[in-house]
Amino acid sequence: MQDNKSRNQVTNALKALFKKYDIENGVTVDDIKKWIWNSVGPGMESVNKYNKKCLNLFPQIDDMSEINNLMQVFVDAWNYFPHKELNGKSPNEVYMEIYGQKGVGNPSNSKVKNEVMPKIMVGDHEMEWEEFQLMLKQIEKAQIPFKTWIEKDALPKYKKYLAQVVKVKKTCEEHYDIADLFFQRVLHVGFIELKDIRSNFIHSEFPRWWPTHVMYSNLRPAAIKKSLELLFEFIELVYNIKR
Repeated sequence: MQDNKSRNQVTNALKALFKKYDIENGVTVDDIKKWIWNSVGPGMESVNKYNKKCLNLFPQIDDMSEINNLMQVFVDAWNYFPHKELNGKSPNEVYMEIYGQKGVGNPSNSKVKNEVMPKIMVGDHEMEWEEFQLMLKQIEKAQIPFKTWIEKDALPKYKKYLAQVVKVKKTCEEHYDIADLFFQRVLHVGFIELKDIRSNFIHSEFPRWWPTHVMYSNLRPAAIKKSLELLFEFIELVYNIKR
């Protein structure tokens, strides 16, 4: 939230967007405000549900830059319109209360410091914020060989493999995108090596994660699971690693 906007600016941007894309299903700015006001759910789940609902207002768009541009308008709406769960405040207002004129860099401001540095639950272990950040840095460092293998070896070879075994270009690109996002998620969750990835993560957790987090895709978990089967067939064939 770097550029402050007024709610009128966000409202006008939404109206312009609806006009540009000729939205004919009767959705109005007031509807968007209601979606935001009534959004519930833990963490990013409510954000992702809202984003997907907004994206579904539009016809199929293949240009990712165009998707990013139009979704930015809805992100602004989310940030600047009030939420019931925030006691009628917007995320921007909450952000400014913590980071605005109060000077979060001042360690004497204990109220702000406590809000900015919450304790984190990792499994059933409670960690201080600084301890959690240190753990993340250690994981990222340990992941470097795995990440290098993914980016420099596995994904480039998988792309060539798909071009040979999948005849439809769009399907080939779809399989590659699934593999790319799978490995991104694997690194985000904290797996250090390929062998560390849990079977349940491959066959259940990631396929169920996909529909609520990948806005531009309408693929269901069964399709994601099938695509991952193709990925791991490739890994077994090329690297002799069986999962």
